Amino acid sequence: MGAWNYGVFDDDTAYDALIDLKSSSDILADMERYFDEVIQAEYIGYDEAHYALVSAAVIDSVINGFVYRCDEEDYFEWISSQKCFDFSPLKQKAVTAIGAILSDNSELRELWEENEELSEAWKADKLSMQKRLQQ
Repeated sequence: MGAWNYGVFDDDTAYDALIDLKSSSDILADMERYFDEVIQAEYIGYDEAHYALVSAAVIDSVINGFVYRCDEEDYFEWISSQKCFDFSPLKQKAVTAIGAILSDNSELRELWEENEELSEAWKADKLSMQKRLQQ
């Protein structure tokens, strides 16, 4: 696992997802596809989970103003530029996708369970994002 901490952007795959979102020609459609892949999967793969979590974090930042720690140089400027989009129709799918990622059918959750030191912090971080998106 290429993770170095429990935050959404504390993983190399998360930065791949962010780069793909930043270069998207239709960010709303791509996010919806990432959420749908997770929601509909019998078993959620590592990469798919990250793409959905990064999408949810972007929505959380844009709608709720939540500030995630992110090493991407222009992340905060890019988030600001996304405020022209209406992400609210995707909030429920984000909430559902986070729940699926935290379920027994998720490779990412399984990997985090192996980390006794940080697994609870990882789970709490995702639950807090889910809670903010439910409001």
